[in-house]
Amino acid sequence: MVLPLAAAVGCTATTPPDGEQVDTATDSTLAPLHPAIDHLDETVVTVTTTAGDDVEVAAKVAATAADRQRGLMEVTDLPGGTGMLFLFDEERDGGFWMWNTLIALDIAFAADDGTIHTVATMVPCEAEDPGACPTTAPDAPYTAALEVPGGWFDEVDVTPGATMAWTDPEPIRP
Repeated sequence: MVLPLAAAVGCTATTPPDGEQVDTATDSTLAPLHPAIDHLDETVVTVTTTAGDDVEVAAKVAATAADRQRGLMEVTDLPGGTGMLFLFDEERDGGFWMWNTLIALDIAFAADDGTIHTVATMVPCEAEDPGACPTTAPDAPYTAALEVPGGWFDEVDVTPGATMAWTDPEPIRP
């Protein structure tokens, strides 16, 4: 299992001894991406390249089926160093598609231990029928996938064999 880093993007609501709930959610660390995903929890993903360099990605977290299905659809701009982390409870081998996605994206698929085994670049699919869009499938089962702007993994030298770990996903203040 991937171990989260010690630092967190923000804090969750806590209940002090007197029983009064205190809102300790944080403001978003990401610029608005799209109203349908701006409310999602955030994390910091640290990717350690095969050369030993650490690269950080501020990411929205897609941990539910609905959030994973929506992904980065209709996002028009995704700066380098930002992305979306897709988390799954069990290993899977299904691929990702780019239906209604407006920008090219890189994707890294990681095994349960955080080792990245597949890196690919995906291009938008303009088909009206989602079934007509190609699927980008990994080389092996995965429990996490990280999407970033297309070409960014090449820029920072993320290749198979790199590893990734992330902070606990934290809610953001609406």
